[in-house]
Amino acid sequence: MADGLSTVSNGAPGPESRSMGMLKGAQMTDHADLQPPRSGGRLDPLQIVFWLSVALGVAAAGVAITAGPSVGRAGAVLLILLAAAGMVLFFWMSRGAGRRFGAFPERGAIAAAVFTNARSEFAVIDALDEAALITDRALSPLAANATYINLAEAAGALGGSDRPPIMSRLFGADPMLSAPMFRLAKAAGQGQSRREDLPATAIDGRTTRYEASVGPMPGGYVLWRLRELGVSENTEGGAEARQLFLDDAPVGFFAARADGAIIYMNRALRAVLGVGEDPSELRVKDVIKEDAGRVLRRDRRGFGPTRVRITLRGRDGMETQASALSFWPDEETDGAARILVFFSDAEAPEAPAQPRGEAGAADGVFDHAPFGAAVLDCTDPASAALLDANGALMEMTQGRAAPGSAFADLFEASEGPNALAQRLRKAINEPTELVLATQPPTAVHVHFARGADGRGLAYVTNVSQQRELETRLAQSEKMREIGELAAGVAHDFNNLLTVVMQTCSYLLRRHPVGDADYPLLREITDNATTAKELSEMLRAYARQQTFAREVFDVGDFVGARQELIRRIVGASIQYEIRHGRDLPYVKVDKTQLERVLVNLATNARDAMTPKGAQIPKEGKLTVRTSTISAEAARGLGHNPIEDGEYVLIEVEDTGSGIKPEHAAKIFRPYHSTKEAGKGTGLGLATSYGIVKQSGGYIFFTSKMGQGTTFRIFLPVYDPTQEELDEIAAKERALLTPATKDVAGRGKILFVEDQTAVRRSIARNLKECGYEVEEAENGEEALEILERSPGAFDIIISDVSMPIMTGPEMLEEADPKMIGEAKVLFLSGYAPESFSSMLEHYPVHYMSKPVTMEQLVGRVKELLAAA
Repeated sequence: MADGLSTVSNGAPGPESRSMGMLKGAQMTDHADLQPPRSGGRLDPLQIVFWLSVALGVAAAGVAITAGPSVGRAGAVLLILLAAAGMVLFFWMSRGAGRRFGAFPERGAIAAAVFTNARSEFAVIDALDEAALITDRALSPLAANATYINLAEAAGALGGSDRPPIMSRLFGADPMLSAPMFRLAKAAGQGQSRREDLPATAIDGRTTRYEASVGPMPGGYVLWRLRELGVSENTEGGAEARQLFLDDAPVGFFAARADGAIIYMNRALRAVLGVGEDPSELRVKDVIKEDAGRVLRRDRRGFGPTRVRITLRGRDGMETQASALSFWPDEETDGAARILVFFSDAEAPEAPAQPRGEAGAADGVFDHAPFGAAVLDCTDPASAALLDANGALMEMTQGRAAPGSAFADLFEASEGPNALAQRLRKAINEPTELVLATQPPTAVHVHFARGADGRGLAYVTNVSQQRELETRLAQSEKMREIGELAAGVAHDFNNLLTVVMQTCSYLLRRHPVGDADYPLLREITDNATTAKELSEMLRAYARQQTFAREVFDVGDFVGARQELIRRIVGASIQYEIRHGRDLPYVKVDKTQLERVLVNLATNARDAMTPKGAQIPKEGKLTVRTSTISAEAARGLGHNPIEDGEYVLIEVEDTGSGIKPEHAAKIFRPYHSTKEAGKGTGLGLATSYGIVKQSGGYIFFTSKMGQGTTFRIFLPVYDPTQEELDEIAAKERALLTPATKDVAGRGKILFVEDQTAVRRSIARNLKECGYEVEEAENGEEALEILERSPGAFDIIISDVSMPIMTGPEMLEEADPKMIGEAKVLFLSGYAPESFSSMLEHYPVHYMSKPVTMEQLVGRVKELLAAA
């Protein structure tokens, strides 16, 4: 309710013409008591002297400029002095001194002076027994009578200004007076007359009701009047009679404002509650057990008073069941709701049976519907305003569906208001998907229906979870396709790498250390090994690796990799292993689990490395092993996880932690928070794929500035006696030092469909002393086996081949054809079903690409075990 309130609206002319005519035609001879602005209503000598000085200074400056040559250097100096003095004077005046001493009149002061001097006939306002104020059309105060000035002083609105305040400032920030004062301001701006009865307000500690009016005056001025409504004008006897009737009524009655403050309570209700004569300190929530909003709710749908069942709560703690009928008067003179309280069902007024049942049912469905529902003021959803909204819609819109707001404002208009209007109107015929303007945005379906009373009904259904599930499903399908593509690419890529690595191994034997070509060949080999690791990561992410699962003890496994982890993290980071007691066995691929540990250790090292530094300065990496149940894992906040017992591997660092915005993305491929050039973004994605393919789970917890803990849950495995014997044999074999000699003897059948791969591997095997017979596919290998049954010491075969795959060849071959030969499969990509074959048949597996040393070493190992 600012002084400069915008003046646009309609207003009915009030009965002002008669009084305005009296003012216009009156002849006054004495206006000594008129209250103009205290300093702005006249032009005092100080102002005249100031402006004359300014004019003389400007004239002197003009002479100095135009007649510069004739006045000489003295004129230039005079000009500089005048400019300096003018600047000082200007800043002195602009800082308030000029206004304080009267040099600058306030806005409207000259108009007020002219008004006072030229229109002395309007001094008749001082003869009025009511407060009067004269403003211009822009609501700038010009003059007021003594009654108005006294009222402004009592209200504390006079302030330090020398002009009277606008009428709206007399009532402070009372929200009950905003609307009537706004309507008066509109009428004044439009040159119309209007009268308003103001709600009771307190000025100088006295609560009084006023009648305010505005009317135009000749010359574009506006007359404001404020008339106090005394007790006699409010029919004091009638008011007392009404209050006496309410006090003696046999039913309860109270009035309460929207904030819950009780302003009146009759005798019957006070007796039930056990409160004193003055209930002004009470609030609705103090006397009603249920939510106060049920009683004070303003029904804007036109269904009439609200009927609810309530529980009265007395001062002594006693509770009384009652029925309440609440309503808000059409003319909100005091801004309070009226509530009738019936202490028994027989006292409650009965509405016609059928309409009441319909209203109650409709009200219940509207309030408690699990979807959003709204009542609109018209049948065009694009331009309609909300009359009411149920709780579901209020929660869905985060409280923005308030009555009176535009329905279209609830939705995002990223495509423009016209496009939003079209989509809203489309909801009349069919459900339309829109996005609520919430944080975060919420996807909804909107359906619109026309009511019989000309109002609109909107139904809003939250479909954000459905959209999220659809997005996840689409993402899952996309990632599955990417996985299949990665696995296929890895197969062909691994075959190419196999040729490169086998050829480099062959050339390195002919160009040993000291040869000029040795560094170049070594560089090719090293880069091929890096490419192999990237290929393995892609296959692990796609969960298309062939796992050679082994039964082993996790504690021994982690302990054996202690030196490997130490080399990764560096000497500046403290490394500690804490083993749990009596750890059960697990059955997973050792090589893949080692890759997971290496990835986690590498990430921990990078997290403990300061930004911009090459090596970490300090920190601690802790690896713990233990046994845990699924229930205990859920207690740590890790879910979902299937019931059962698990071996837990924890990798904890004291690094910088993971930011919350990255937490949901760390297992995604190519998501990396490291500096450019550090990391591939596949480490954690690879680890996730390996653990999931092993039948386990991987979770993490992190705190910024404290560190991160990754937890790997591997299912417990109960080994057979044969598997225990095999574990013991492997442990004994570890005591025998490994030989570096690649030379050997034996007859090998090598089956491979890729000619380059077959030739490179066969050449290296022959170079090491083995007799090799080659076959291009499974059928050709069967023919060789038929011609020479049991003639081979080892059969090496690719898995995926055209015509007949390696496993199919093995199944077709007669045991006599195989004889005592060991079977070793090589593949850059093998189907997932091949992993189960490794567990049920006495076959062995190596993943491409392999170097000559790796392949020959495995061949010698198999032949030695024969």
